[in-house]
Amino acid sequence: MATLTNAEVDALKIENFIFHVVHHGADDPILFDDTPLATFEQFFIDRIKETLKGNKFLFKVNSQVKEKLESWEKGEHSFVDISKNLARQFHRVGDKRMKTGVLIVIGLKTNNRKLYSLIKYDSEKVVTFTRQGAKAILQAVTNNFTESPKALQKSALIDLKADEAEVVIIDRMSRSGISDFYQNFLGVERLRNPKEMTSDLVKAVRKTVKAHAEELPRAITSKVSDKIIEIAKARKEFEADGFFADFFGLKASEDIRQTFDRELDGLKLTGEAFEYDEDELPLSEDKKFVTSEGIRITMPARAKGQLDVQHTDEETIITIRTSRLQEL
Repeated sequence: MATLTNAEVDALKIENFIFHVVHHGADDPILFDDTPLATFEQFFIDRIKETLKGNKFLFKVNSQVKEKLESWEKGEHSFVDISKNLARQFHRVGDKRMKTGVLIVIGLKTNNRKLYSLIKYDSEKVVTFTRQGAKAILQAVTNNFTESPKALQKSALIDLKADEAEVVIIDRMSRSGISDFYQNFLGVERLRNPKEMTSDLVKAVRKTVKAHAEELPRAITSKVSDKIIEIAKARKEFEADGFFADFFGLKASEDIRQTFDRELDGLKLTGEAFEYDEDELPLSEDKKFVTSEGIRITMPARAKGQLDVQHTDEETIITIRTSRLQEL
């Protein structure tokens, strides 16, 4: 899925489209036989493009969603029947916390590739008005689709023929992962774990800094590990835009961002958001000190905790703990 080219993204066309009302308080969803797309194809294509920025998953062996889509692809059941089946399944596993909305089922094509999209859109109450002479009449509209990112709660883009990353997912309830409800509905598991992704992120950052070492200040080039650790402690979860802004600050440029994105893509991190694995974060950089008498001290990162510094009004006391001291 991550291999969709720009040309393939631009060529996306909707071949099948329908939605059903879910999580509206009743025992069963409200099902439709037809929902003509009319002139709104581009609106939904744009929502699908947003999903390409999501996290990557694989179907589990017993995924009911995968089985149903494969049945549709083989012509064993009609598109409408499969969409209703999926809506019943989605509605059944929801709970009272789920907002009323629709489950949109879409069949897509780009060149010779067949894709599928499942989107849960929440209904948001919108106040509009009509004009009657010099009077404005307010009207409440509940059943609507908006471009608000908050309205698109859950979205999955599926490629049944992909070797890996069969499903790209955005779940607003858990941007760095997926809610238990949605994971159980789709029957998926994460393509890569946080340990692997944290390790690769560190590699991507180091390669980016190395590529732009001449234009970056020493405050960045000499403190790569420390800055990564600082950001991870502050945010807990990686998200590319936020991380890039935090790490490079005012020195960020379009060229550096292109390098960073290229490194992320090469390590299969494009679009991924995840919780940092603390064990894969780098060690702090070596710390260097110099006294007023000219004595220089270098404390390697691995020796953290072996050097103690206490300041008083008159002096600074430095204590180094070691199992053995050698004269060089």
